[in-house]
Amino acid sequence: LEVSAMAPASTLRRRGQTSDEKAASKNDDVDECKTRKSKSASDPPSSRKLWKIAGACVVVLVVLSSILALRNPNRRSKQTEKQLNEFEVWASAGSQIDGALQSNVTCAVKPGGDGSGGNGICGSPRRAGRCARFVVDGVVPADLVRELRNMIQWLVKEAWGAGAGPPSVVDLHAETISYKENFVNLTQLMEFKQIDFTPAQLQAYQEVRKILREQLSQLFGLSTEGLMHDMTFFSHINASKTAKTVHDEYWHSHIDTNQYGTFAYTTLLYLNTQYEDFQGGEFVFEERRFGDSVQHAASVEPRSGRLVVFTSDAENPHKVLPVSQGVRLALTSAFTCSKTKAAAIAPFPRSRVSSEEDTTADA
Repeated sequence: LEVSAMAPASTLRRRGQTSDEKAASKNDDVDECKTRKSKSASDPPSSRKLWKIAGACVVVLVVLSSILALRNPNRRSKQTEKQLNEFEVWASAGSQIDGALQSNVTCAVKPGGDGSGGNGICGSPRRAGRCARFVVDGVVPADLVRELRNMIQWLVKEAWGAGAGPPSVVDLHAETISYKENFVNLTQLMEFKQIDFTPAQLQAYQEVRKILREQLSQLFGLSTEGLMHDMTFFSHINASKTAKTVHDEYWHSHIDTNQYGTFAYTTLLYLNTQYEDFQGGEFVFEERRFGDSVQHAASVEPRSGRLVVFTSDAENPHKVLPVSQGVRLALTSAFTCSKTKAAAIAPFPRSRVSSEEDTTADA
């Protein structure tokens, strides 16, 4: 947001005046000032008191209007309204989607990231020109979503509010959590606080990851064989905080294969609902142009349990609009067909004895 300073009105009026006109204008201002001062001195005390009371009432009304604006869940800032007018709302937070919304997009010419999006099982939709994006509601049970939501809120609270800026990130596999302007070891933090994950939290996390993998397989017609987990992390965006570093500026447009250097597919699971739990924070697929054709921008309004799935390359550039009030919660889970990249993702929890099936799912 750029704020331009404006010159005083008197300065603007005097531009282009001659020296004689300026002198006359200056004398007029002096006379006007003397007149106002004389008039003010002659006002009775009761009149000045009434003016003070009127001024105080105006201040109170302005404050009350600001509070009501913040509490109105359907009110958006002018900046947000302007941004929203630039694209259509593809999936509204107020309506549950039956089935799946699908939008086919023109695939990027050259796959980025680890290259797995162009090879093997992961690359089959791209080779067939079937790059796409989907939105699905209700495929993850509400009790599992609630368990994950409570878990991330609990972890951020135990980390003394986590990051200094609006976004805090928790990666259970990398054992990291945001703290002030850095990341700290989550395991060491939990040992220091003498806390641990509950069986229900661990089970919910594993079940959700399994569901995400199955949904990705069904939506893109991929075999689960060879489809492996890449990075998975929670995001907690708190509107009451201000950005401290460039890493806090989560609202910039990006492409996942460029941002993370990996990913073939991206899934986003929202853990709470826009307009109920927070304001702003729409997920936006950016506009793309191919010669004479245009892929128009479209937004997805977060809704608890809503799943967004898309190919991670340049065909799906995206961003998150600034959260203006409340806290926005989401789980990002990426997938790859690169065994090397998948092997770099540690299992969670570390002490778990994995079966062959779980190893494939968590690799």
